Amino acid sequence: MKIVIPADRPKYDRPLEDGSILTLSPILKTDRNFFERGLEELSLESRFSRFGLGVSSLSEQELDYLTDVDQRHHVAWGAAIADEVAGVGRYIVDEEGGCAEVAVTVLDSMQRRGVGRALFEALAAVARADGINELCFEALADNEAVMSLVRQVEIRPLVFDDTIERRLRLSALPTTDHDESMVSVIEEVRK
Repeated sequence: MKIVIPADRPKYDRPLEDGSILTLSPILKTDRNFFERGLEELSLESRFSRFGLGVSSLSEQELDYLTDVDQRHHVAWGAAIADEVAGVGRYIVDEEGGCAEVAVTVLDSMQRRGVGRALFEALAAVARADGINELCFEALADNEAVMSLVRQVEIRPLVFDDTIERRLRLSALPTTDHDESMVSVIEEVRK
C-alpha cells in the first residue's frame, strides 16, 4: 500500500539493518485510511494477535480512538518503508497503574526487518522524555516477535495461561542515537 507523507509533516528517517530507510511519523487525525487499509494487509493470525480476534474492519469509533491522539497521554507513531505502510506503535498512559501501556503492530510483509524494534524505541524515547517511568504490555505467549524483543532487553516476562504480562522500567532500557531526534518530531506535533 503506497502512502505519501506530505513534505511539511513531521517525520524521522532512520536506516534499518537491511539498508532500507524507515520513516516514522506521528499519527494524526487524518490517518484514518492508514488504519483501514493497513488492517487489510494483516493476516488473520496477525489480526488475532493484535486485537484478540480476527476483525475484518474497524468501526468509526475504533478509527477515532486510533487516530485522535494527543501525543502526550496517547502517543502513536506510524512507520513506512519506501512509501509502503509498515506498522504502527502506540502507548497510552495509565495514570492509576503508573505505566504507559504499549502496543506495536507490524504488517506481515514488513516483519523481521527491525520495524517493531524501531517503533518500540521511538515510544520509549518519548516516554522517557515525558518522565514516564514504566512501559507495560500484554501479549499472547506464542507471539514470537514480542518474546524476541523481551529477550533482547533482558527482562523476564510473567506468563499467565497463554498471556505474557510485563512492566519495563525505562531506566533499565538503553537509549539510542535516535532518541533526541524522535522526541523533537513529537514536539513539532504538540505545538
